[in-house]
Amino acid sequence: MTPPHLILILLICLAWGFNFVVAKFGVVEVSPMMLTGSRFALLSLALIPFLKIVPGQMWRIFVVAMTMGGIHFALMFAALDISDTVSVVAIGVQLNVPFATLLSVFILHEAVGWRRWLGMGIAFSGVVLISFDPAVFDSLGGMALVITAAFMAAIGMVTMRQLSGVGVFTLQAWIAIFSWPPMFLLTALIEPYEFAATLNASWLAWSAILYTAVGASLFGHAAMFYLLQRYEVSLISPITLLAPVIGVFFGVTLWGDELSWRMVVGGIMTLAGVLAIALRKPPEPTVAQEA
Repeated sequence: MTPPHLILILLICLAWGFNFVVAKFGVVEVSPMMLTGSRFALLSLALIPFLKIVPGQMWRIFVVAMTMGGIHFALMFAALDISDTVSVVAIGVQLNVPFATLLSVFILHEAVGWRRWLGMGIAFSGVVLISFDPAVFDSLGGMALVITAAFMAAIGMVTMRQLSGVGVFTLQAWIAIFSWPPMFLLTALIEPYEFAATLNASWLAWSAILYTAVGASLFGHAAMFYLLQRYEVSLISPITLLAPVIGVFFGVTLWGDELSWRMVVGGIMTLAGVLAIALRKPPEPTVAQEA
């Protein structure tokens, strides 16, 4: 990679890694569903010029939008809300890669070699080890939510591989448009007071909403699409594993996470397993998943 492009992908990883702790600060004042809805509402405003009907692809786009959009982020933000640590969420959500690989075997009938099977086993073992950490064991609900969020993203990733003739910004526009209405509707039905609470939230909460929409998603996806047009996925994917590492760093330095040996070893195992899978991934252009 050229030095400017290397700097760009490092900035992407920084933006995605920082997103975990930003979202954690956000859910202190704004509910996960309201944060998700607000995030995608802002994003849809920015992406309206790219919104267009794609004949024959809309039902798949809807599935991608629901799984990788509203459901995934609502679950991930809910995990951040009830978890004491940011680091566990940053690492656990990386399970979307082995989940997507498993689903590709059963749905797309892709061939998976022994190295990728080994990588999946190592990744899942790392999460199991993290789950037995006392700090995590007290909040297993958060771990369950982040694993479910990763699985939802994996469904979206596999469905996305079946899309054709859909531009990255068009897809992101539809994800945003399809995601915010159900989040706002559920908020109105379950926790209607959140609308007033969000309007009266602090500048920190609104900064979190703005950052997750513009910094992590709009900048992150646009920059990643730019790089994927110039480099193979097999080169880009391993570098993006810096994002959860940066997320853990910010979790420790800004949120005050305490890392035990189980979290460190389990995190290394999970990321190593994901790396093994990513290195064996065929070089085909896809839309990268942000934190």
